[in-house]
Amino acid sequence: MKSAENTANTKGRLTKAFDIALTAVIAVLVIVIGYTMYQSHHGKSASFFGKSVLVVVTGSMEPSISEGDHIFIEKCDPDTLKEGDIITFTSHEEDINGKLVTHRIIAKNADGSFETKGDANPTADKEPVKPSDIEGRYAGRARVFDLIGSFGSPQKLIMVFVMIPLALVSLYEVKTLMKLFIKSRAEQRLTDEELKQKLIREEIEKEKERLRQQAENDKAGEVEPDGTGSDNEA
Repeated sequence: MKSAENTANTKGRLTKAFDIALTAVIAVLVIVIGYTMYQSHHGKSASFFGKSVLVVVTGSMEPSISEGDHIFIEKCDPDTLKEGDIITFTSHEEDINGKLVTHRIIAKNADGSFETKGDANPTADKEPVKPSDIEGRYAGRARVFDLIGSFGSPQKLIMVFVMIPLALVSLYEVKTLMKLFIKSRAEQRLTDEELKQKLIREEIEKEKERLRQQAENDKAGEVEPDGTGSDNEA
């Protein structure tokens, strides 16, 4: 019995820990998504554990990377970069000074800087890219953020950041109600079993009492003939 109680307590603790972990994961995801979308809206990258997420705002890298794509950028050693790599860097060209640009390396200069060019652009970038201006190397599409980014209007973002968490909370509540229902059914089955055992015990006691009475009656019947015989002789 004690072993069963310990098992039930262990399962309860594990379930509670799982619920807490799931809530924490959902909260972290909401924060990460919100932070990334905010940074993207302001033309900045959002960095997490050595990687960054950035939204591409022009079609200069078509067809490799399209306008509006969210991409992963990973930190890298500029010395490891080579011709053909796609990098994100801070531009110093007059019309886009200070903004992040993602272009392909077409040559490496003797001073360690890089010549870059957008795949869709007819000419190379005017200013060489210094190693200190490099944000990182292109590491692929961040498709989950592309999906979220498709909810571009404030109304759609409200649906993402309000309705979806509410739906998750509702699912959690349904799960809780189901657990209570299952627990209630289990307790009901236990109560029914206890009642059944009680009735069985009562029937056993009744049968014992009946057998005892029968034994007493049989004993009394055996004694009575002897007493009758003595009276007749007198």
